Amino acid sequence: KKSILLKWGGPTYPVTVTEGVQVDGCFCICCDHEIAGPKRFSMSDQPTSHPIEWAPADGWANVPDSATQALAGEIELGNDEDKINLHLLAIGAGGDVDTLLICSATDAAEPLATMTVDEYSPWLTLSFSGREGTVRLKLLDIGEKALELYATQIMPTVGGWTYPENVANELVTNVGPFLQRVGYNQRGAIYGAWADMATLLDEIDYQHDWFASAAKYLCENYDHELFFLHSHAPDYIQDAIMPESEPLTAGSPEIAEEHLGYVARVYESCDRMVGRIVDKVATADDLIVVVSDHGCIGYHDVQSGPQMVKDILEDGGFLVYEGDDREEHVSSKPSRGRGAIDWSRTKAIWHDTMYIYMNVKGRQPEGCIEPEDYEAVRNDIIQALLEYKDPRLGCCPFTLVMRREDAAMLGLWGDRVGDIMVCVLPGGDYGEGHGNVLPTETFGLSSIQATLVMAGPGVRQGVTLTHPVWLTDVAPTIAHLMNIPAPATMEGAVLNAALEDGVR
Repeated sequence: KKSILLKWGGPTYPVTVTEGVQVDGCFCICCDHEIAGPKRFSMSDQPTSHPIEWAPADGWANVPDSATQALAGEIELGNDEDKINLHLLAIGAGGDVDTLLICSATDAAEPLATMTVDEYSPWLTLSFSGREGTVRLKLLDIGEKALELYATQIMPTVGGWTYPENVANELVTNVGPFLQRVGYNQRGAIYGAWADMATLLDEIDYQHDWFASAAKYLCENYDHELFFLHSHAPDYIQDAIMPESEPLTAGSPEIAEEHLGYVARVYESCDRMVGRIVDKVATADDLIVVVSDHGCIGYHDVQSGPQMVKDILEDGGFLVYEGDDREEHVSSKPSRGRGAIDWSRTKAIWHDTMYIYMNVKGRQPEGCIEPEDYEAVRNDIIQALLEYKDPRLGCCPFTLVMRREDAAMLGLWGDRVGDIMVCVLPGGDYGEGHGNVLPTETFGLSSIQATLVMAGPGVRQGVTLTHPVWLTDVAPTIAHLMNIPAPATMEGAVLNAALEDGVR
């Protein structure tokens, strides 16, 4: 089957697609193909911002006659190898400066953009060592002693991020500049740059509008039987503000109401995108599936769940670092270690959200556990976990502490899973919105359970399934409805209860 993969997270480059189209595929907080990630230029000490200063606008040509105040600055866009400078002119009439001109030279006659606070520039196409890239700027604040300027991610206009390569330029020409990732702040971890919530929501809306238009263009111009689209927006917003959105952890009803409004804005944006694709692209003969990989629950953002487990391992002598300093970390992904591990004395580590891996001789490069001691050490670790009491809950905070061989009944098996699986209760003195809680967990208004909506030929209408549905069931059901042979390695099952005639 020919497929179109639009921002489908997971595929790598060079792509293996030979019959179809692929657009990007990088993770939500990084991009292999960008010229530069988002940037913030600031006169304050904003985290990860690039400093900037005003100077007298001496030597500038064609400063507007109405300007009684004029200040000049300069920003650098691009990366270490491919970069350009843009010139800034701040002007005002009769008071403080309030308008910003973006220019390619110290000449205000033909500015690339003119902005006041909260305004965006048009999309600019700039040359970075001969490589064209697109960027949009937003003015967050301006004054004699202030400048806060946000620059979006810069993506090339041709090649590198699509297969076939010509698709990139087609999309930029017919749909508009591609914004692969947004400026993002996840619990203090800033990816690229952070402007404010309004800017994040604007960028998400732009992405969704672009996705809908790109879906229409690709589906009308390229043969295909399958179309896949990935939006990371619900994950962005919930990972960023779920503690403030869940009333049980928000601190006040007012805080919860405000932040639930932001979550609702993102879901409305997703809904508009899906609606546009269904209305403008799909036909009555098409199968429509909307699915998420997980939900998200509220949590107390004191420390991360992984850090809690690392502390238990360290206190029990199972995890040993080189050095004595211990750092505290709030929940964030990716988690941050506090130093090099002393592998000669470390018996176990926490890794990949819910797994504890043991350092066994003959299995790990620097293993220190004798194979015959494996069970005894594993039992000691399990006992240490079960004896721990969370200070907020007053009890053991783990809903699941399981040996790897017992986890097959949960669909966790193979030589890559941990020696011990750990899941935590919600509501404790630690936090993580998803990943180390059971997939059935709910907490207040929030839930880990994923979303599945299906419509089209062969699918029952107006029915809510009441029995558990697993993510591994989605692909087999789609394959069944489209008469695609099921792969021999398929783990899931066809959702017969969702079909009009059961098994067809």
